[in-house]
This record gives sequence, C-alpha cells and structure tokens, in this order.
Amino acid sequence: MFSDRLSQKQREVVFDLAAHIAAADNDVSEEEVQYLKDFSDAYGIEFDLDKTDISISDLIADLDTKASRIITLQELIKISYKDGHFGKEEQDKVFMIAQKMGLNDPELLMRIEKWVRDGFDWIYEGEQMIDLD
Repeated sequence: MFSDRLSQKQREVVFDLAAHIAAADNDVSEEEVQYLKDFSDAYGIEFDLDKTDISISDLIADLDTKASRIITLQELIKISYKDGHFGKEEQDKVFMIAQKMGLNDPELLMRIEKWVRDGFDWIYEGEQMIDLD
C-alpha cells in the first residue's frame, strides 16, 4: 500500500532489506517467503533471497526522504511479524537499519511498530468475522 509511494529503486531497496531481515533469525518462514514473493511480483523485482553480501549503507542512500525511510521501516517490521513474532535478531537488525537511516527516535520506532501491529490486528479481526459462517 504505502510502497506505491516509493520509486522503483526504493522498492528494490525495501525488497533487499526485507530479504536480509527475514534471514536474520536463520529461519525464513513460508509466510516470509510468500510476503517477499508477493512484493517482488507486485513491483517487478527479481525474486532473489540471497542478500548476505548487501551493503546496508549503500542501499539506504537511495532512501532520500523521511517518508521513504518510514515506509521502509514499516515494511521491515511487517515482514518481521510474518512468522508470528518480532524476534530479537530481527529487532536488532531493524533498529540498526533505523539508526543508519538517522531515525534514532525510540518513540517514532514504537509508533511504526504499533502501526504494523494494529494493521495485523485489523486483518485478523476481519478474518474472524468473515469466518463465522
């Protein structure tokens, strides 16, 4: 949704960072793979999960606005929750990336994480109502 506001190059950065985050806990779940597949299909990005040799500093240089950085963090936290929890390894990587982006405000990071959690809760609640039949 908000990734539509990014340039194609910025979406590729999001994909590369998200693939990197998904592997942070050394266990890329089916849900994480599906998220990455959907993202790559939606934006015409090559589906390649091997991001072990990426340069985070080089990638984030393309995130040249505060909005692009916030959208990127939102996507990274979103993929981190796809396996059911935002694990310590994933949190550490996301927070390190946020710091490299210059987004060191803990309150802002908490708001972004709440935004993601609220979105998942909204979807879950809707699915529960629909599945009442």
